[in-house]
Amino acid sequence: MAMHAKIIEDFFSDKEAQMLNMLEHIVNLCSFTGDREGVEKVGRYLMDFLSAHGFYTKQIEKTEIPENEAWLNTHCDPFVAKSHPFDSEAGIVLAGHLDTVFPRAYCREHRFRIDFEKDRAYGPGAADMKAGLIANIFAALALKENNLLVCPITLAFSTDEELGSPVSSRAIKQYVAGARAAINAEPGGVGGFVTLSRKGSGHITLNVKGKSAHAGRNYQDGVSAILELAHKTLEIDKFLDLSKSITVNTGLVEGGISANSVAPAASSKIHITYQTREQGEELVKNIRTVANSVFIEGTETEMTGGLRLYPLERSEKGDMLFELAREAGKCFGMELRGQHYESASDSGFYSSVLNIPTICCMGPEGDNIHTPDEYLIPSTILKRSKCIALTALYAARKFKKPCSSEFH
Repeated sequence: MAMHAKIIEDFFSDKEAQMLNMLEHIVNLCSFTGDREGVEKVGRYLMDFLSAHGFYTKQIEKTEIPENEAWLNTHCDPFVAKSHPFDSEAGIVLAGHLDTVFPRAYCREHRFRIDFEKDRAYGPGAADMKAGLIANIFAALALKENNLLVCPITLAFSTDEELGSPVSSRAIKQYVAGARAAINAEPGGVGGFVTLSRKGSGHITLNVKGKSAHAGRNYQDGVSAILELAHKTLEIDKFLDLSKSITVNTGLVEGGISANSVAPAASSKIHITYQTREQGEELVKNIRTVANSVFIEGTETEMTGGLRLYPLERSEKGDMLFELAREAGKCFGMELRGQHYESASDSGFYSSVLNIPTICCMGPEGDNIHTPDEYLIPSTILKRSKCIALTALYAARKFKKPCSSEFH
């Protein structure tokens, strides 16, 4: 490992300025999940760079979208890049997402900036997770340009992770299934933390139909969708169980047309988190039961959504992958430590759905994500990218599977 670490170290000796310049460029391209054009620009910029360095690149068309979630068609199609032709095995997956939580109006007022004296970089999504994208790309480049590939490297770029990757997961699946291991470059925890487990999450929408009427003159002729939704909201809230780290939050409610009209329609958006896939599936089932119940005769309720980001559950193979990362980190002066993380990410899809050994938060370190105070520690970009490269190299050897003859 020390010999390969030296090769990787030499590769990165003159890369820091280039990596920071690329990071500045993509941070200043707004890629709010709902901003399809902005997300596309970031994806195209990174694909052009990878293509110029000999990678195969592709933007993946969406799989079929459910009729009751047609709004998903507005999401940008995800991207994938590979060191070898797309008909070769997935090999090692380096995963990340292009989208951020910051809309265009915010991005116009907040540009990328670095305070080298304080070792801080700022800007929308600088930590979560545009620095991770750059780290993944250069890790893959280090392996490819130094002929260190034991098997292919597949880089997966979700475009809607901040909303649970409802489009990206389904589309990317065919390119990553059967991978030897997956390394997700979500922001590393300050102080050398890497994530071994994290919760899953879900997004659910309830749309209730009632019947309008004048609230004073003929109230009895109306059927209030708001009251029906209120009953459902209180029932659904009973599934909250903090002792098991299960959260159920109705975070957005809309409805009605005026204060003196019985509400003909109402809707709510619910966010759920859970520790295991089994818990999540049971929770969605219980919420669906409430959604299908009728508290006020004459109302109808449609429920859409469900589990989005699956949990990254602790596993023996995941721990083995972390041990490789820990040993790799030592080669570059880092003492990596494992942690559980309460929020969700794409990493759970690789582990819980595709059964791939997975670790998360291998990207450059930062904190206060999703807030105006989000920051990145720029001095960790090189170290974390080197560590990703060396971990990927040894994961390819540790988690072996039959390869095509070109890799023998």
